[in-house]
Amino acid sequence: MRRFIFFVIPALILILLPVQNAMAQEAFRPSYATGPQTMFATVLTVVVAALFVVVCVLLIIRKGRFEESGRIWHVFLLVILLALALRIMAALVYKGFETDIACFKGWAVGVHEHGMADFYTSGLFADYPPGYMYVLGLLGWLREVFSIETAGTLFTLIIKLPSITAEVLTALVVYRAASREIGKMFCLLCASFLLFNPALFFNSSVWGQIDNFFILFAVLTLYYLRKDNPYLGALFFAAALLIKPQAIMLAPVIGLCYLYPIFKKANFWRGAAGILGGAAIAAAVFTAGVLPFMKEKTFAYTAGWIYEHYRGVIESYQFASVNAFNLFALTGGNWVQSDQPLWLLTYQTWGYIFIGLSCAAVVILQWRARARMRTFDLAAFLVVSVFMLAHSMHERYILPACVFLLFAYVYTRDSTTLLYGAAFSVTALFNQMVVLYADSIFAPLMPTLAISAANVALYLGFAVHMAKRLFSGAVVIKAPAMDG
Repeated sequence: MRRFIFFVIPALILILLPVQNAMAQEAFRPSYATGPQTMFATVLTVVVAALFVVVCVLLIIRKGRFEESGRIWHVFLLVILLALALRIMAALVYKGFETDIACFKGWAVGVHEHGMADFYTSGLFADYPPGYMYVLGLLGWLREVFSIETAGTLFTLIIKLPSITAEVLTALVVYRAASREIGKMFCLLCASFLLFNPALFFNSSVWGQIDNFFILFAVLTLYYLRKDNPYLGALFFAAALLIKPQAIMLAPVIGLCYLYPIFKKANFWRGAAGILGGAAIAAAVFTAGVLPFMKEKTFAYTAGWIYEHYRGVIESYQFASVNAFNLFALTGGNWVQSDQPLWLLTYQTWGYIFIGLSCAAVVILQWRARARMRTFDLAAFLVVSVFMLAHSMHERYILPACVFLLFAYVYTRDSTTLLYGAAFSVTALFNQMVVLYADSIFAPLMPTLAISAANVALYLGFAVHMAKRLFSGAVVIKAPAMDG
């Protein structure tokens, strides 16, 4: 009953949300969107959220008991088509965050017209790394070939399609991972958890962001590392880092995956080969992705550009919180400069302390857990911890953890893990809706405080739960097995 209520309350809030919007459109109007457009996008989000609740309840009720079904692919295809239809409707009706969509359209046209080598020196504002520019360059080429109007609705849909497609591809990865665990119905429900996740739906189809495209490569990184394939893991991590600098958040977990084998008996040389081979592959993929965008192909120029560009992106928003409803937002730090004081130290100093503690906790938990089997659990714990406790967080940075927790559930069938994945998805949805539907870049105070408090409370329970689960493992790392 308690678990059932856990889902019913968010569902009721989502159902009442359109009423709230209708009653307070003047105070809670989205930028560059009409009231009917906002209402329609919200209704579609509620429909997706209702399906999400149904999927979650079915997974919890079955409690891991899933019979093998016969033909399930045709049902899965229908689920995909329904998910795509809802996304396309939302993408066509609601343009999204004006600044983000304008940037993506401008970059698509810029990469195609200026060429890769001249793009970053063309004078266009471009704070994204080169990885996603390949996708946008292709979209810019399609726009010209088919004479699509840049400001039109069709081009807006095309800009949103890569992220929408990535959601479907990630669902296929979930389906494949789950197929090896219990049965086909389990695969279908786990994939549906992702396809009808309202936070992911809102991010790609309403907002128009590319987080889901990045999440696909982050998932593939962890998926192959868990399958003991350090080479494909390195390839996909380099691709993820080319798409978004936020991939750096996963570095401690990924690094431990490479270091762990050298501490296992008879695995030292294999582990060393994985480290060296993975590093070589990651460097090669990253360099190959960056070089076409370099005006000069020299090592000094390329290395300097990479350092300055990534450093500039990471340091571009020096605020305690950038509309991320977390601990700092709860203390009133939303859009407050990170060098401002908080409890004797600055927000930035506290942020670095909490990042260090989170990384230390991951090392300890990995030390106590078993090999790569907890990779998704550790990655989810790290992402949620950094989102909740670090400075300069954006509202969307928690989304990868919602997907990682689904994979952790697939491999463990721990219902509590699934519940936290669903709960963080709901708060991530509200966080995005409050930000996008606000009448300025500053989220309204009361929703900020309320959702931040809910997030912090959830995080405390989540941290305890993860610590108990991961710390209960036997210590399997002893000493480097140099002699095999």
